[in-house]
Amino acid sequence: MQWMQKAKDTELAIRFTEWYCQAHHDANPRVALESVAVDAGFYGKRTPLLCTDCADFARYVEQRTEACPHKPKPFCAVCDIKCYKPDMAEYSRMVMRYSGPRSIFSRYVLRALQHGLASLRYRRRSKPVD
Repeated sequence: MQWMQKAKDTELAIRFTEWYCQAHHDANPRVALESVAVDAGFYGKRTPLLCTDCADFARYVEQRTEACPHKPKPFCAVCDIKCYKPDMAEYSRMVMRYSGPRSIFSRYVLRALQHGLASLRYRRRSKPVD
């Protein structure tokens, strides 16, 4: 069951990266992603098409998601362990800022709502008590 949650998180992050890549790297040639997750079938029948920068980021996301020590894995934005390198964390923020709001109009709407609720819970927990 744990691997299934990680697979869903990985698939979501890479689909968001694909949306970001299509919008921001249109001039760069995009090719089908080659990775362990593609070979494992995490993305279903449609392999993501990404430029080289986004493909490198996608493989990095796959590695970091697989290495997550939490069970169950929380959303990275609310996690207390920051396992992304600073440059990759910034790239992830850019991707999520672009793709997150657009997910409301896709099949990922439930995941977007879950993420919003988890973020609210985290903010309430971390609020200092007067």
